[in-house]
Amino acid sequence: LESLPHLLTWREASRWLRRPVKWTTRQLIGVVSLEGLIVPGRSRRVPMPVPLPLPFVEAQAGAETIVRALRCAEANRRIAAVILHVETPGGSALASDLICREVRRLRKRKPVVVLMGGQATSGGYYVSTLANRIVARPTTLTGSIGIWGGKFVAAGLYRKLGTGREAVQRGAMAGLYSELAPFSDEERARVRRDLGEVYARFKARVAEGRGMTEEQVEEIARGRVWTGAQAFEVGLVDELGDFETALTLAKELAGLDPEREYTVVHVRPPRHELLPSPFPLAGGRAGDGGLWVLLDALRALARERVWALAPWVVQIRG
Repeated sequence: LESLPHLLTWREASRWLRRPVKWTTRQLIGVVSLEGLIVPGRSRRVPMPVPLPLPFVEAQAGAETIVRALRCAEANRRIAAVILHVETPGGSALASDLICREVRRLRKRKPVVVLMGGQATSGGYYVSTLANRIVARPTTLTGSIGIWGGKFVAAGLYRKLGTGREAVQRGAMAGLYSELAPFSDEERARVRRDLGEVYARFKARVAEGRGMTEEQVEEIARGRVWTGAQAFEVGLVDELGDFETALTLAKELAGLDPEREYTVVHVRPPRHELLPSPFPLAGGRAGDGGLWVLLDALRALARERVWALAPWVVQIRG
């Protein structure tokens, strides 16, 4: 018996097996992801990769989906702060403005920290500018504060197909965006005026969010693209870093203990809601699959008149 190893009783062993107590908190940090082309309606994902260097054949961030996610984060009492992850070349100027206004509304209740990914240009910067803080990586592409628009003219295509269309209009500008004819001089002047108004609104949002005058914004706008490091130098972002940097800022702004660990949750709107949507007339069918998603994307592209979208696509290949 003396050669047998010493056996411990359960009471003796339990103090070695007991796991240390790790105190947790009920407060959470919410993360809302905005990825892809910014469009009206609901977010969509193309079910199959399309080998075209065009932003509308990739994921789409619908304004309705993003706004509903931000409102879910606001309604959740356990969420103390929100990190908005932005990875987009931009998109619809109207949809970008809707998300921007929702960020402004949310920040009155809870801190909002934007974390930029590899690209957050044009509309991507538009939705970010009114957050409490903006974090970018040194290599992030951002800025591109500018607006463009126009229309497709299909009259030549109809002739080649041997078909034709005719339109009856009442009013000098009723056929402004008709695809049957290019802009007249008067129509072109009207479109430029409309684009100028949207551009002025974009610059006003940036001036409000960054504490600049509109003259200062104009010096760094005009569609210029900045790296994250350059944007930090000119005042377009607050910090250079990664998710941990954004998380630290979120805890600081929310008055949370910086040394304590908090659970991070991804906030997505429910698929079925009891309350009516804040966008009752918004298009988009989130459940549709196949090529219908791509068709909806093309339709959205044709409907939009004013874009806050970088006129190029960044593709990094190893």
